[in-house]
Amino acid sequence: MDYNDFELVAFWVLSLAPGVFLATAGIIAHNRLSTAWVPRYLILGILGCFIYAAFAGVLIAKLFPPPYVPGLSEGRGLDLRGIGFMFGSWIGAVAGVVFALMTVAGSAILRRLRSARA
Repeated sequence: MDYNDFELVAFWVLSLAPGVFLATAGIIAHNRLSTAWVPRYLILGILGCFIYAAFAGVLIAKLFPPPYVPGLSEGRGLDLRGIGFMFGSWIGAVAGVVFALMTVAGSAILRRLRSARA
């Protein structure tokens, strides 16, 4: 596995991780907690997504820097390796916010349907 393959895999993991985490946490909170969880879940989820967008891509780029290529290091080419980490973390943060909002909306709809039946 070369660096380009690793960057592609890391892009998809960084893009999907916040959405999957927030959807799972929202479903667990919906099933096990009262309605008081909604504001805290939403605020912490969105705040976490902003922090994720700011630091996740940078951290992965620092932990796994691109390999040294003499031609690119001498200024004869534009080296964009590792930019997928940044884009992946930004896309993941936006997806996380969307999933958090969808989870809260879905939870509110389900609670209203249950209360209407009762």
